[in-house]
Amino acid sequence: MGVRRHTAPDPDAGRQGVSGVLSATFWFAILMFIPGYVIGSISSGFLVGKIYRNVDLRRVGSGSTGATNTLRSLGPGAALLVAVLDILKGVAAVWLAKLLVPETTELSMFAQGAAAIGAVAGHCWPLLLEGRGGRGVAVGFGAIMIIATQAWIVSVAGFVLGLAVTRIVSVASLSAVVGALLGYAVLTMIGVITPYAGVVAFLVIATIIIVYRHRANIGRLLRGAEPRLGGT
Repeated sequence: MGVRRHTAPDPDAGRQGVSGVLSATFWFAILMFIPGYVIGSISSGFLVGKIYRNVDLRRVGSGSTGATNTLRSLGPGAALLVAVLDILKGVAAVWLAKLLVPETTELSMFAQGAAAIGAVAGHCWPLLLEGRGGRGVAVGFGAIMIIATQAWIVSVAGFVLGLAVTRIVSVASLSAVVGALLGYAVLTMIGVITPYAGVVAFLVIATIIIVYRHRANIGRLLRGAEPRLGGT
């Protein structure tokens, strides 16, 4: 009767397997990030400014190509158009990822999260405008509206509340970011939202980007010098 020999697991094989998964995950994220970045790089503010009054928003006001600088430089009509187009960029990036990975799985939500991060990054640092774009809030609104609708509702409530209380757009924008994070966390804890790593990654990275892009605004807020809507 033969004696069975038990072969010890090869730790190197296990490490190679983990390394392979991480490598594949990284390249898949890059693959989804790139089309999102390209979509985000289409600068609504720059195009509207040039078509509307032949104004380069990077050279006026705060230098941002977002809706707030458009409002102060070109008026409410142009600002509304820019805001809507920027929101649609976030929607388009996520929808493209959904088309490529259609089923609602961890992989699909990871793809959507990577594309959404790409869209926010492309909006803030566009490919063809010397890396000078907007703050990323409207694009983030569009992305989260599709990727985590319930948290988007909380984010919108945060924006409206912040704007109503302070009449400062940067405060409203940062309130929206906090609302998205807290909303997703709370709704996940009470079972309203199924948590996905890709969505969490999008929320955390987009928050870091948006807060970083608002660093000058935060400095003015601390000095009491940030302008209010309808005022100085």
